[in-house]
Amino acid sequence: MSNFDREWILFGPQTGHSVNGESVEGIYFIYCQEPESIKIGISTKPLKRHSDLGTGSPSRLHLVFYSKLFGKNAEETLHQLLCNHKRTGEWFDWNAKVQGFALGVIFAISGVIQVSWPFSSNCDHSMFIEGVDWAHGFLDPDNRWTLASMTGMGGENAFELFQSWNKVALARIKEKNK
Repeated sequence: MSNFDREWILFGPQTGHSVNGESVEGIYFIYCQEPESIKIGISTKPLKRHSDLGTGSPSRLHLVFYSKLFGKNAEETLHQLLCNHKRTGEWFDWNAKVQGFALGVIFAISGVIQVSWPFSSNCDHSMFIEGVDWAHGFLDPDNRWTLASMTGMGGENAFELFQSWNKVALARIKEKNK
C-alpha cells in the first residue's frame, strides 16, 4: 500500500482518527486506474475493503475518501444521482462529471482540494459545485447550520482555486518528465 492510501484520514465528528483506527460504518470512494472508475460503497473497515477488492483486481486501486458522516442513505443517494455513469454494481465511470462531483463532495467535507491527483485535470465545473452543494444539503437538509464555514468558501471560488492549483501540478509533472 502506498503513502497515498495510508495518509487519508477519517473526516467527520472525530476528525484526526486514522482509517486504521476504530471500525465505524462510513462511505468510501475507491479509484481504479484501469479501466478508470470509482467505487462508492460503505464499510466499517475501508482499508480491509480496499485490500479485498485489490486481490481480484488486475489494476491498482486507491482508497481516496472515507467519511463516517455519510452512511447507507448517502450511498444510496449517490448511486441514484450518478446512475447515468454506472459501470456495474457500485462502480462508476471516472469521467469529468463523476470526477467533478466526487471532488466536490470531498472538498465539502474536508476542505481539501485534490490537485495532486494525476487524474483530476478533467473535472467538470458544474458537477464540482453540485458535489459541494449535495454534501452540504445532505448533512443539513433544513438549512439550520451554516455549512459554508466548513469549507470557508463557496463552490465557485473553490473551483477557481482548484483550477489554478491543478495547472501548477500539471506543469510540475511535465517539468519532471522532461
